[in-house]
Amino acid sequence: MFIIREASITDVASVNILEDSAFESLSNFRGLAQFLETSPRIGDGWSEIIEDSKFKLFVGVFGETVHGYLLVEVFAGLQKALIKQVFVDLTARQLGLGALLIERCEQVVRDTGCTVLEGLALPGDRDMKNLFERASMSAQLLIVGKNLA
Repeated sequence: MFIIREASITDVASVNILEDSAFESLSNFRGLAQFLETSPRIGDGWSEIIEDSKFKLFVGVFGETVHGYLLVEVFAGLQKALIKQVFVDLTARQLGLGALLIERCEQVVRDTGCTVLEGLALPGDRDMKNLFERASMSAQLLIVGKNLA
C-alpha cells in the first residue's frame, strides 16, 4: 500500500505542506516553545536537510501523493538518533503509516551504527505518544518547569 523511501528534492513541496499541518496541530499543546528550540520548523530549508548527511528524511507515499514524513538526526559519535519530526496526514492515519516510517527509520539508523533511537513528543499529544509506544519506544525523560516572568 504505502511506499516508504528517503525523500528527494521532488518531495520538498509536499513535505513543506505536511510540516505546516504538523505544527498547526501542535499549537494547543504545552511545551511548543521548548520543542521549537530543539526541533525548529524547517520551512523553506527542506532541500538543505535532504543534502545534509546528518539528517535522514523519509516519506510515506501512496500513488503519487506523500501522506507522511519523518525527520531524524543522526549523532554518529554518540551512536544515537533523534526523531525530530514525524507527521501523517489525516487521510492516512490508522493505516499504519506512522509505524512504517519509524520502522524504516530504525533500520536505516541501525545500519549507520546507532544503538539508540529517541523521539520527541509534547505533553498531551497522545497520538504521538501512542505511535512511539507502538514502536516499543518509552518515555526516558520528562522536563518540568514554570514561567518566572
